[in-house]
Amino acid sequence: MNELESVTSKICSAREILNSAIDRLEEHQYDKAGTLLYAVDEFLQYYLAEFDTKFKDAWKETVMKVKQEEIDALRYTDKEMDAMCDNAAKQDKVVKWQLPIEEVENDDTGETEYFITFPDDLLEASNLKVNDEVEWVDRNDGSFIIRKIDDAEKDVEIVK
Repeated sequence: MNELESVTSKICSAREILNSAIDRLEEHQYDKAGTLLYAVDEFLQYYLAEFDTKFKDAWKETVMKVKQEEIDALRYTDKEMDAMCDNAAKQDKVVKWQLPIEEVENDDTGETEYFITFPDDLLEASNLKVNDEVEWVDRNDGSFIIRKIDDAEKDVEIVK
């Protein structure tokens, strides 16, 4: 930042030269005013380029350094990432299944019967066992939710 302040003071010196040029114009000393204006133009081109470089350096040193520290604070260690992935894997069980509807012809009646077979992972995820009663809830989008009816729900009667 000290280097930036140094360049800023040089630019202020150029301003003083410009003020002198204005004074010479008011005194109708056009040759001196012209010389001072050319001088200030040369000084400013050099000083502004230097200011731009020093400003960028100061920006990197202050703002970008702070920003990088914030980014570094958000980074997870490999151990933390592994723990999060392990936890996500435990929680990230499949929640949707697309099951084919199977059909078989009943030899006794000749009628076609339709059924689905629940895969083991679906049974495990939904805590279902063979012979459990389930309720089919139509989601009105071509899909259904299957809920296990536990013993407490079997005894509840809803009257409308």
